[in-house]
Amino acid sequence: MTLDKTKPTALADQLGTLRQAINKTRTSLQSTRVELPPGALDGLAQTETGLERLAKSITDLESRYSHLMALAEIGQVVNSTLELDEVLRVVMDTIIRLMHAERGFLMLRDENNQLVSTVARNWEKESINSTESAVSRTVIQKVIESGEAIVTTNAQEDPRLSGQESIVAFNLRSILCVPLKVKNELIGVIYADNRIRSGIFKEGERNLLVAFSNQAAVAIDNARLFSSLKRTLAEVTG
Repeated sequence: MTLDKTKPTALADQLGTLRQAINKTRTSLQSTRVELPPGALDGLAQTETGLERLAKSITDLESRYSHLMALAEIGQVVNSTLELDEVLRVVMDTIIRLMHAERGFLMLRDENNQLVSTVARNWEKESINSTESAVSRTVIQKVIESGEAIVTTNAQEDPRLSGQESIVAFNLRSILCVPLKVKNELIGVIYADNRIRSGIFKEGERNLLVAFSNQAAVAIDNARLFSSLKRTLAEVTG
């Protein structure tokens, strides 16, 4: 199945142009000596305000549409590939694009139940050093212990992270960390951040992150199982 990735019509831009035209007309009428009907200027101002609200609603709708398309993309991964490396790459690139992150790390539990950085990517869809230490171990540990996603718009001012050495030392700002669960068992976490800009991630996107991580966890678990079966089969037939 091929997803239709056509975006909704950019009505917000058209409404913005119309609002500017109304504003220009209203300004021009205010400076004219022509006698206008009572309430004419107020009517134009109200129309302008209404168009502004409508444009914002359309922008929000387009954002939700983009999120749904990303979730559908992950759904396709679940059903279209069982190659672990490909699944990990798509999951990580999708969340970086979706959240406008600078970089992201995906960590999975190994056979010793230790959390190990498995893949690390940046916003240019390039692999980076997965052992890079400039991440918030505090945030990761909180997610592991609580099993709940953490989103912070500015880690430097977040009271939940106040005084944490990694936050201060690495000047971390926007951070999100999402648990990967399969049947309520935590198999890993996704960590993404932006060390330059604050306010990148929004608390209101938590439900999207949870839905994303649930699908991603299933895809990863299936791919790991497939890899394990392939190794077993190779040993038996080898």
